[in-house]
Amino acid sequence: MKDFRDSAFDVIHQILKRDSRLMVLTNDMGAMGLDSIRENSSAHVINMGIAEQNLMSVAAGLALTDKVVFVYGIASHMTLRCLEQYRLDVCAMNLPVILLGVGSGLAYGADGPTHHAVNDMGAMGSIPGLTILNPADASSTSALVEWAYLQNRPAYIRLDKDAHQPIYKHGLLECEQGFSKLKKGSDLVLVSTGIMVHRALHVADVLESEGIQASVLDVFRLAPFNTEGILEAIQDATLVVSLEEQAGPGGLGSRLAELVVDRAVPVRCHRIMLPEQFFLGAATRQTVHDQCGLSLEKICQTVRDLLGSLMNGRKFSRNGLAVSEG
Repeated sequence: MKDFRDSAFDVIHQILKRDSRLMVLTNDMGAMGLDSIRENSSAHVINMGIAEQNLMSVAAGLALTDKVVFVYGIASHMTLRCLEQYRLDVCAMNLPVILLGVGSGLAYGADGPTHHAVNDMGAMGSIPGLTILNPADASSTSALVEWAYLQNRPAYIRLDKDAHQPIYKHGLLECEQGFSKLKKGSDLVLVSTGIMVHRALHVADVLESEGIQASVLDVFRLAPFNTEGILEAIQDATLVVSLEEQAGPGGLGSRLAELVVDRAVPVRCHRIMLPEQFFLGAATRQTVHDQCGLSLEKICQTVRDLLGSLMNGRKFSRNGLAVSEG
């Protein structure tokens, strides 16, 4: 399996062969794919050192000279350390500077809060006009990097650090739509993004074995949010549950809840996400998921309980049968 980062750089390498305007800037981060580009086109790669604010201003300057710039680094550093510079130098000018933030969510869990990208979608989502993309596998990463390049405008692409089982076949992602329906079910809709899409599919499989049918949506474009398309996808549901490895406002759950409220959609909307806290020490992804209700079993039980509460206060047991509260 290819990881997200190498998939992204493979596409960038191909783009560079047909567009000499392309530049790649990094804050002293390495990658095999980046090394390959540097070996073949060294003039198109600049290591700016650990100086993210300056990096963003330089990227903006290059874009003003008709360059298309990819900026690569750890997601938490590419967003929160230089939010003002990216917001004003790049986005206010609508320049084609595309952020590749590796280590989304808790991918760098053991490295502590400096490396946790669990508030980045809220922060970046506050920037007017910014496109935010969150692929779930290597194939969707490739498609979204190419699509972002073609838009010729600011974009932030969140990349997980590890390789994951493929969900999409190459070339089948409908980037313009902003989301995909991966599974169809009549009892509830699971709406997820990024690597949590894998968890949503596993949850749907467990529930299906218990007679509960869940639809699964992968929202790979958080902004601009496809309100009309997602509204149509959830309009017949009685329960919608969002799953994300994000904390606080501004993520997928917030956007979904706002849509439900603004359009007065008659549906129970429940968000499963990280709590608003710092995760100190060796906060591995698995440990935090177990503690915060994002594990497979805990999500399944939450869904059972939510379905039960919609059926006159009854709960669902592990086998999917409705049982009384007492």
